[in-house]
Amino acid sequence: MRAAWWGLFSALLLPTAASAQDVTTVRTETFPRPPYSGATYYVYERAGRTICTKLAVCNKFDQCETTYVAGAFRASEDNATGNPYGTTPAVPIAPASLGKHVCLTRFGLVQR
Repeated sequence: MRAAWWGLFSALLLPTAASAQDVTTVRTETFPRPPYSGATYYVYERAGRTICTKLAVCNKFDQCETTYVAGAFRASEDNATGNPYGTTPAVPIAPASLGKHVCLTRFGLVQR
């Protein structure tokens, strides 16, 4: 009986563990930019690696310039700042929503 439960448990667990490598997450890091501006990095990760980065630099009027970079990226002025002033934890992106993220579609990381 115990062997049957273990077999059922591992059959259910293994597909989940294998698909965990395919989960795409996004987290943010924010940095101040003078005068009255801010930079927000949207860091997309899969299997523990950064696959693309979206940088939105916005002024106090919410006018933003957006840049997309394949892989990890941080602008030199933000590197000089050091640690980000704010962060959010990584959250999984639902598979149905992956195609809505320009950073992922621009570099062919998901199918539309």
